[in-house]
Amino acid sequence: MKALTLTADWAPRPEYALTDIERQTRKIRNGCMVWKNPRISVGDCPDPTPKDDEVVIQVAAVGICGSDMHMYEAGEDGYMLYPGLTRFPNILGHEFAGRVMETGKAVRDLKVGDLVAVEEIQWCGECASCRRGFVNHCDNLEELGFTTPGAMAQYVSVRARYCWKLDELADRLGDEREALVMGAMVEPTGVSYHAMFNRLHTWQPGAYVVVFGAGPIGLAAEALAVAAGASQVIVFDTSASRREIASRLGATQVLDPTGLNLNEVLLDLTYGRGVDFVVEAAGAPEHTLTPLTQSLAVNGTITVIGLAGRPVPVSLVHYQQRGVQLAGSLGHAGHGTFMNVIRMMASGKLDLRPMVSARMPLDDAPSAFKRLESREDAKIILLPN
Repeated sequence: MKALTLTADWAPRPEYALTDIERQTRKIRNGCMVWKNPRISVGDCPDPTPKDDEVVIQVAAVGICGSDMHMYEAGEDGYMLYPGLTRFPNILGHEFAGRVMETGKAVRDLKVGDLVAVEEIQWCGECASCRRGFVNHCDNLEELGFTTPGAMAQYVSVRARYCWKLDELADRLGDEREALVMGAMVEPTGVSYHAMFNRLHTWQPGAYVVVFGAGPIGLAAEALAVAAGASQVIVFDTSASRREIASRLGATQVLDPTGLNLNEVLLDLTYGRGVDFVVEAAGAPEHTLTPLTQSLAVNGTITVIGLAGRPVPVSLVHYQQRGVQLAGSLGHAGHGTFMNVIRMMASGKLDLRPMVSARMPLDDAPSAFKRLESREDAKIILLPN
């Protein structure tokens, strides 16, 4: 089969203390501390075969994520930018949907021909974290497209339990190909859904919401906030093209934060009450969260999705005085998240088609990555088959 593979040099920084497990497995918790000179290429790889509990999926659509970009991009010193769990060489791609082509002998709930979207978080189901319900923080976590072969390929093999059928969405759209493209949007939307509705149960219709970052995760958070009844959804991004997409998705205000006093702007827009719900999807908390003080509403919630490379200061006294709650969020698995996102799409309440700025064949993946360096697109979808 054809696939896009990322290769990088093993070059642990002198200050990074590798664990014995990291040395043995080359599965690194903090990729930017070890992997140097990342590079991508499209070539031939062996076709996957399913284990007893797995299915082989013919990949119909796969999105290029910000995390994919951060694995592809390097800093001035040559080290990749992505600070998370990684192992290379590896096939990239984790936002995808496709058609079941083969099933393992223990698979019962899926059959050949089923259309599915697939979780990227590969939780074990047996460790203490999984048994407590925190599958996104599995003690034995693997991540498809990060540590195991991903979906920027014609075929991928995954456990059946990570798959969610797209029947409702295909019925709603009346077009299986379009349902599969939207199916590739379930994973990034699930990341925002988990952060907003699962991590802290503070969401209320009528909330004043601010979203920092109008990349795919931030745009999905915006669309979810609109669908869930927010009275205002204020989006900040420095990219004019992404601000345009945010406007089309229903934001009440879309602003370039450059040079703005965030507290003054947000207090003015919320009639002096402050924002009830903050989504940090920009990965730049020094510019988004650090300045927020008086503009946080009493009992406000902050959820952090974007990955930042270094610690930043926040004004805890304002959090105490106003009863502000801060939650870090990672992943999208569990809690029925995929099921609920698919249902929202199928209901028509969540239409993410304006986010898809280009559809390209897998052979054009290197040029798609190059195009995304400008951060002008919202979502490029690759079509491997």
